[in-house]
Amino acid sequence: MMVRPLPGKPLKVRNALLGGEVPLVCVPLVGSTGEDVMAEVENLSSINPDIIELRIDAWDVVEDLDSSMDLLRKVRSAVGDLPIILTCRGHWEGGIKEVSESAKDSIYRGAISERLVELVDKELTYGYEKLSEVKALAEKAGIGLIVSYHDFDRTPSLSFIYSQLATQIRFGADVAKVALMPRSEEDVLKVFEATLAVRRDFPDVPLITMSMGALGQVSRLAGGLYGSDLTFAVGSAESAPGQIPVERMRGAFDLLYR
Repeated sequence: MMVRPLPGKPLKVRNALLGGEVPLVCVPLVGSTGEDVMAEVENLSSINPDIIELRIDAWDVVEDLDSSMDLLRKVRSAVGDLPIILTCRGHWEGGIKEVSESAKDSIYRGAISERLVELVDKELTYGYEKLSEVKALAEKAGIGLIVSYHDFDRTPSLSFIYSQLATQIRFGADVAKVALMPRSEEDVLKVFEATLAVRRDFPDVPLITMSMGALGQVSRLAGGLYGSDLTFAVGSAESAPGQIPVERMRGAFDLLYR
């Protein structure tokens, strides 16, 4: 077992610990219809993730608040104690489809007020004012805020990656996240180096960092050794390029972290 740099304040999310000795394995649910989503939920018992991500930017009912909330409640009831990350990714950062700001805001407020999820993910590009509003609501409900940045085209400079994560933390993130597309092996190393630097300079905050695509797959397996506390794996379908099936991820984690 290799020792990895842990956050000083890991985040307890139901029966999982974000920032524990072994990084969490998260499976995104990316179904578009209610039937598709519930079929993905039924499949979870066979793959046994630590946490799931609900990608509501895939939902065909996302612009209908009542229908979206009904589906959220069904998922919450069906998954029991499995923690949920609520995500409506902006189209400019890899969202599955465009969703109106009013629909996003309404669903997030509803999910937070009913405590249907454990974590909500919002992009740093929403700006300090909007993030502060979500942070206040989430904190009052005991829900964690992930602040994230994605680039599906390239990997920026090491200093830019560090700055993005540091700004997320300064903006009040309970968890800071970046996902970037590498064009070279050196790009993958930049993500490792930035993650480790942020872990050392902001030692309390859990981090989620990764390089995407086939070139970045090593970061999904070994990122925890540099301070990343969660990785995404394939359940029924991948939500980003380069995700690895859960069973293969578990085998690698047994070698690296246990």
